[in-house]
Amino acid sequence: MNLVQLRAELEADQTWRRDEIRFFQNQAAKLDTTERSNSFQRVLILLLYAHFEGFSRFALTLYVNAVNGSGMTCGEANSAIAAASLANLFRDLRDPQHKSEEFRRDLPDDTKLHRFARDREFIERVTDFTIRPVNIPDHVVDTESNLNPIVLRKNLYRLGLPYDLFKDFDKQLHQLLGYRNQIAHGERQWGIEHKTYESLRDATFAIMDEITREIMRALQEKRYQR
Repeated sequence: MNLVQLRAELEADQTWRRDEIRFFQNQAAKLDTTERSNSFQRVLILLLYAHFEGFSRFALTLYVNAVNGSGMTCGEANSAIAAASLANLFRDLRDPQHKSEEFRRDLPDDTKLHRFARDREFIERVTDFTIRPVNIPDHVVDTESNLNPIVLRKNLYRLGLPYDLFKDFDKQLHQLLGYRNQIAHGERQWGIEHKTYESLRDATFAIMDEITREIMRALQEKRYQR
């Protein structure tokens, strides 16, 4: 695991996103009226949200790939990483269609028995699971339809990262997402004031910075280990 390279990838992804946002900010600043500038900033809200979601997904996926490439087993991983790695196994364990081979024909509809059979199989194979290499599947990082504060916390929690890291920015994130949805759905056709836009941009950049720092801390201190 090359930490220098990982940091460089995080910073490079964040840099090009910031540069693009600043480029269009500068275009807005050149407009000759406040009304036109505010209208341009309305479009910037869409770009700001897109880069917030895009960077968050990129950074968390990079963390997942780094942990997957560590060579660690599930028995060596912390509880969150182990659970994420065994997500598909737990899905099968909860699947009511997954039945005991011994009783599939004689008792096909005995729900309790087949649930017990799944539990028994898990216990019988638990040692095998602990030596299985960590391999977090792609679907664990999921921004769903909108990356609101709750969805961001869910992703951080699933990866064993501090899930309340951005609670101080909940208001701005809700506002950013609200504006983004109103604009995308055609419900908001008027502009965004510069002061409001700056507040949302600064909060977004602060979150992106902290995601980078937290991921690097987790990798440097090997917080993904038990």
